[in-house]
Amino acid sequence: MQIKKITDYLLNKYPLSNAEIWDPTGWAIKFRLSEKLTGVMIAIDLTKEVLKKAIELNCNLIITHHPFLFEKTRELELLKAPYKKEMIQIIKEKRINVIGFHTNYDNDAYGTSYQIARYLGMQNNVTYKDFGYPVSVSYNIKFNDLIQKLKTDLLLSDFRTNVSDLEMNLSRIGILSGSGYITEVNNFSRLNYDLIITSDIKWSDWINYDQIGAKVLEVPHLDEQVFVWDVYEQLRSKFPEINLNFMNLAVPYKNIS
Repeated sequence: MQIKKITDYLLNKYPLSNAEIWDPTGWAIKFRLSEKLTGVMIAIDLTKEVLKKAIELNCNLIITHHPFLFEKTRELELLKAPYKKEMIQIIKEKRINVIGFHTNYDNDAYGTSYQIARYLGMQNNVTYKDFGYPVSVSYNIKFNDLIQKLKTDLLLSDFRTNVSDLEMNLSRIGILSGSGYITEVNNFSRLNYDLIITSDIKWSDWINYDQIGAKVLEVPHLDEQVFVWDVYEQLRSKFPEINLNFMNLAVPYKNIS
């Protein structure tokens, strides 16, 4: 099987035209896509550990959620992320193709926010999903029980919230995977959602949410690892004969209280 058979399938499903204008999703490094596929590795990000495992498993295609190369110039990329210099050399030596599906996947009706709901077992309770980013869930659960589901089902830990009553009952939950736009959180708040789930909240945004009374749960950006599991499931079903692998990453920090 040629490499392009896999990438064409995903690009047809998640076209680059659906990505945000600022997002350099798509090919980071590619060679001849007509070459034989030896194996696929899927991960949320391409790290040294992911690259090492891909080489060990004879993978010449790495699929990530976040773009491996994000900046407009290679000089700026290596200035911000110097660890990538050696990785790029190895990738080129091994002729490994690297492609990302970022906001073009997020913006799909069954994209990242929907997949979070699905892996939490709430897909039948989704009340809003469309072409675009936010997902709304109607699901009766206590706040503390939701935390336990996030730990068990999404393998997450280290949360922050402005919710004071940890036993509060929830029925309407907004999900904004990854770094949710403040305007989307504000929209959910105006619609009186009990809780909004997102990641990477800035101090000024916390002030805003406090002032408007929005109840927010900040989870690690690793919530987007559902991309890895979903794409793995899709490719395993569509191409059962290929050497297909995925790697879960861990949060690269710990909170100290």
